[in-house]
Amino acid sequence: MVKIEINVPRLDWLIGGSRIGGTYNKYFGSLGTDSSLGCMHNKIFNYGIWIEKIMEDEKIVAVVYYGLKSFDNLLEDEYEEEYFDCGAESLPEIEKWLLNMAEKYFEE
Repeated sequence: MVKIEINVPRLDWLIGGSRIGGTYNKYFGSLGTDSSLGCMHNKIFNYGIWIEKIMEDEKIVAVVYYGLKSFDNLLEDEYEEEYFDCGAESLPEIEKWLLNMAEKYFEE
């Protein structure tokens, strides 16, 4: 099997301008596309990472979804999400969860 690489942005990038009145940044990536062949007829694994403020607590959200739809066009039952503590120590956990989800998807 091809080595799967997941990019997880740094925490300060995810935080973005939220500390000075701006917004959090959202990161999206995908696996399964080919620069010369595109994405048609391929299994496409998509993921997103961002911070949500729940009450006064910040959580990092990681989502996975499949196929050609953009995240904004998905129904709630078309993606899986996991919440992590908002800290740099959670970034390796997020990468591990996303890698596990991608490996399971591409093994099917």
